[in-house]
This record gives sequence, C-alpha cells and structure tokens, in this order.
Amino acid sequence: MKINKITLNNFGSYEDVNILDFNTNTENNIILIGGKNGAGKTTLFTAIRLCLYGYMSMGHKNINGHYTKAITKLINNSAKLNKPTTAYVSLEIELNNGQGVDVYLLTRIWTLSDTLSEKFQIRKNGIDLTAEEIGDFEKYLLSLIPPELFNLYFFDGEKIADFFLNDGSNERIKDAFLTLCGYDTFDIMRKNFKRISSSNSESSPILSEYIQYRDNYFILKDKWKELNTSIIECKTELDMCNSDIISLDKNYSQNGGITQEEWNNKLNCIKEEERKRENWNSILKKWANDIIPFIMIRPLISELRQQITNESNNTKCKNFCDVLNSKPISVLFLNSEDKQLRYRIEEIAKKEFGDNVNSILDLSLEQSATLISVIDKILQFDDENVLKCKKSIKKSISKSAKIRKELENSSVSSVQEYMSSKAELLETKSNILSKLNSLEIKFSELEEKLKIQGANLSKKQSQLESELKKASINDISAKAIIMLDNLQKKLYTKQIRKVEDFFRKEIHTLMRKTKFIDDIEIDESFNVKIFRIEEFSSSRLFDIFTSNSEEQIVALLGKKAINSFLEDEGLSSLGEFNKHKLTKSKKMYKLPLEIDKTSLSNGEKQIFIMSLYHSLVQLCNHDIPFIIDTPFARIDTEHRNNISKYFFSKLKGQIFILSTNEEINSSHVQILKEKILATYMLENTDNKRTMIMKNKYFEV
Repeated sequence: MKINKITLNNFGSYEDVNILDFNTNTENNIILIGGKNGAGKTTLFTAIRLCLYGYMSMGHKNINGHYTKAITKLINNSAKLNKPTTAYVSLEIELNNGQGVDVYLLTRIWTLSDTLSEKFQIRKNGIDLTAEEIGDFEKYLLSLIPPELFNLYFFDGEKIADFFLNDGSNERIKDAFLTLCGYDTFDIMRKNFKRISSSNSESSPILSEYIQYRDNYFILKDKWKELNTSIIECKTELDMCNSDIISLDKNYSQNGGITQEEWNNKLNCIKEEERKRENWNSILKKWANDIIPFIMIRPLISELRQQITNESNNTKCKNFCDVLNSKPISVLFLNSEDKQLRYRIEEIAKKEFGDNVNSILDLSLEQSATLISVIDKILQFDDENVLKCKKSIKKSISKSAKIRKELENSSVSSVQEYMSSKAELLETKSNILSKLNSLEIKFSELEEKLKIQGANLSKKQSQLESELKKASINDISAKAIIMLDNLQKKLYTKQIRKVEDFFRKEIHTLMRKTKFIDDIEIDESFNVKIFRIEEFSSSRLFDIFTSNSEEQIVALLGKKAINSFLEDEGLSSLGEFNKHKLTKSKKMYKLPLEIDKTSLSNGEKQIFIMSLYHSLVQLCNHDIPFIIDTPFARIDTEHRNNISKYFFSKLKGQIFILSTNEEINSSHVQILKEKILATYMLENTDNKRTMIMKNKYFEV
C-alpha cells in the first residue's frame, strides 16, 4: 500500500483545500513533514487515520455522540461560521492486486448543519464504487491494517508507551501479533471443523466439552476486549469532558467573565487596601504631630533627657543623705570610726549621683518617667519608617487601581449561564468517573474469570489429547481441532522466538549503554520480561543462600537466574546444591536478573518500546505506510542519531515523519537524506490557518 496524495479541506487548521503530493517513482520512502508545536502535524496524523477508518480510528464500534462531537471539533472554525459546512479528507493510494497496481481515491466527507453527517466515497481507477463494493473494500482495508495494528502503523511517540506498558497491553499486543503473522485464519479453519464435528452423531462427549470450554473462554475474552474498549472510550470521554471544562473556563475568562464570588472578592480587596491606607495615613499623621517636629531638635532633646536624668539622680542623692543624717540612723554611727564610715558613704553617694545640679525642671518621678518615654521614642525613631509607609501607600493605590481596571473589564452578566454550563459538565464528569469505576471493577472480575477459564480449558485439552492417544476417539475433526490448536501454539512460539532474536540485536543497536537490557523473554500470553546480566561472586551468593529461604531466594534473584545457576552447576533444584561449596569457591556467576520496566527512565522505556516495536513489524510481509508523529518523544539527544540511522532507515514501506526542528534536526536529515522522498513545512503563524510549503524543512 502506498499513499500518493493527501487532500484536506476545512479540516482542523487546514482551511479550504490543502494538498500534499508525493506521487513519484523513486525508491526513496521517507516523507519528512516539519512544523512547530501547533502547526498542524497531529491534525494531519488524525486526518489520515480518519480517512482510512472513520469511527474505528478513534476506538468506537459505530458512529456515536462522542465521535460526532470529536469530528465537529475538528472542522475548521472559520468554515463553521457559514452553515451548512463541508469538510473532507481525501487519500489517493496504490494497491498491488498481484497482477498490477490499482489506484484508489478515498474521500471521507462531513457536512455540518444542525447535525453532523458523514459520507465515505471510493473511486477505483477513476470509477466510483457502489455501496456494496465500498463495504467489501473496507473489509479488505481492515485485513491489511486491522484495528489491533492501528497503533503499530500509526505511531504516536507520545502515546506508544501506553500501548505497550498499560494494563491489558499484553493481550492487545498478542492480538496484534497474531494478526500480523496471519494466524487469525486458524479461527476460520477451527470453526469449519467444529461445524463438521457438531454434525457427526458419533462425536465424542469430551470433544464437545472441550469445544464448549474453548467457546466459553473466547466468549469471556471477547467480553474482556469489549470492556477494555469501553474503558478506553470512557477515559477518552473523560479527557474530552476535562477539555470542555478547561475550554469553558478559558473562554469565559477571555471574554471578561468572572463569578459573583470573584467579583465580591475583588471589591473586598479594594476595601481592604483602603483600610490599610487609612491605617498608614493615621500613623503618618500621628508621627507628624508627636514626633517629626522634634526630630529637627534631636541634640536639644538629648540634652533635655540628660538634664532629667541628672535632676533625678540629684534628688535621689539628697533623699539618701537626708535619711543617712536622720536621728534614727545617726545613732548607729556614735563612735569616731562609725562616723567616719557615715561620712565616707555620704561622699560616695554625692560623687556617684551628684549634689550640685541646678534643678531647672523640678519634675516628679511620674513626670520624669513619662517625659523620658516620649523623648526615647523621638530619639529612637527611624526616619526610614516614613519612606516605607509612603511606599506602602503608593503600592496600595497601584494595587487598587489595577483591581478597579480588572473590574471595569470584567462582567458578571453571563455568570449564571457559565455556572449552569459548568455544573452540567461537572455532573457529566462525575457520571463518567462513576461509570469508569464500575467498568474497572467488572474488568477486574472478568480478568479473574478469564484466568480460571483458561486453566480449565488447558485441563480439558490435556484430557482430550489423552483420549486421542488412546485412540478412543475416531472423529477426524477432533484430531484436526487439537492439531490446529497445537500447531498455532508452535507457530506462535516460533514467531515469538524470532521477535526475541530481533529484539536482542535491535536493543544493542539503538541503546548506547553497554549495561541496559541483555535478554528478553516473552510468554504465550505475550507478557514481556527483560533481563540484565549481573555478576555474582560465590561469597555474595553464599550470603544470599544462607540468609534466606528458598522462596525468598527465588524472589530476590528470579526464576530465570535460579535456573541459570542450576544449569551451570548441573543440578535440577536448589535442594541438591551444597551451599557450603561456595565458601571454598572463587567462581563468578553471570545471572540474568529481571528488570522492573516501571523503574526505567522515560527515555529508556522509549528505546525499549521502539526496539520491541521494530522487532514486531519485521514479521509483516506487506508494505504498509507508517505514520509517525512526535518521533523522538522522551528520547535524549544521545540516542537520536541511532534511531534515525537504525530505526527509520530500516522500516519497510512509506514512512511519514511528523516532527519539530527540536526532534529531526539538520544532522538527522543528513543521516536520512538517501531515503527522503519529499519534505514539507507546516506553518500556522496566527494560530488559525496552516500553510503547506513543499521542498522546505526548517533551516535545512
């Protein structure tokens, strides 16, 4: 399959008709499309998926309200101003029919008036196909890229990690893997043998039981898939609802709308600022009356304080001397030595406090204390306080002016409509969350049932195989059904081993770290385990073996490491090993330790995923286009050259790379130049309309 031309009309930011034409006969297969964030790359990515698969590209089972709402959002905003509005995406593709090449023109058209309608048209070699022929072609298209493979060929670097690492990813990848290998044909053959067996009157009861168990298992599995799809749809619905809430808030805010509470808060802020200014002005006024006039005569004020202190001390001295010379006290100093002591005390008091100060103020103790308090306030007053206070008032005035301007540009007239719309959206969100919770509970319960049913099916298959070995069942269809199941398992296991081998080479090619992932193991349910080889000294292993139970040892090292150790020692179980042998040994053991994938950095996860991804798609024999959006999501600069050289250059079929200049830069373009068929630039300068420029890519 090859895409020759893409046409977008009134789709997203692509206003009117926009064409990307790459119909050339060169062997080059990379189409490089550059654009900054918001230029229209993801819109183009979405457009190609939608044109090919319509509602299925968004994970829906049919055209529903969520799909029509999403499409309505994707129709160009300028075009929506005039209704009815028509938008379409068209792809011209080539398909090899085995004898030659057929050219198909696929056009998916949407018409928006009061409601949205969709129409899908196909022209083959210039001739319109009938509705029945279109239906057949859609089935053929789904056989080329079934829904299970959408995420492998429509590669979104930002989301591919979810496809490989989220809950249920192993089942999704297994389904994609089986389809990729063409093993879905086994189901058709199995149904035919089942029909033959059912019509055979001599059919074995145990075969019927096995078929019933198998049917029940796949009924449960289909329900599991439906629930998983419903959960994905529910999460998509939740994302859309959150987006609507954000959009509603943003539009209301941009149009000056605020809530009554916000309006009242702004008025209260103005009042609070006025109160602060009144307080600061009151303080300034008090300072102006009580302190500032005296600041100019601070030296005199200081002298006044000293005078008050001196007079106070002089008064204390006189009072002391009067007490000392009073009769009740003087009788204590009758002899000459005591009198000398009294005179000495008196002299010390006069010298310390002074007795020759001129009493000018003649203040009482209370008056002195009050006046000293006032003087200290004047002397200690910081002149900067006045400036700080004035600055605070100025700042407050500016803040009030800003809030008043906001109020002038704001409106509460549409607040009721806004609050009503938001309440509806929040209620919708609450319902979605409730539905999601219910679905996840059912999903968990069904997953448990599926495990039990799978175990029962395995037992029943063993019983049937045992009966067949005894030749007690002659029904050829029974043998054929078992043979098909076993053959599918063998072929599936063989293909898994191929993927593992591809991966081991791929991971060492893409990852520059020498000690990253050394091995991989994929089981029949496509649970992927990754390992790193680590060296253990005999003394370290001795500590582990002597300090832990066998169960704890397995938990610490993992089954694969234990099996590797036992194989190295030629043993069948840990119980056979004499751990004390390790004390005398100086041997080093290289053991594969499992790596917890959640412990990997985002960049490491992306390298791991791209290696696994490339290993999977190498099994496909069809040349199917790859549409890669955000190619270097989470990939550090160090590994981008490797990805360009060994990943993009090695993919078969057309490769559309949608990139910013921070991802595929000039050095990567040089690496890919021998493979590049065409370059395009997308520009959206006014955030309204995307312009397409051919033969251009950033600074290259």
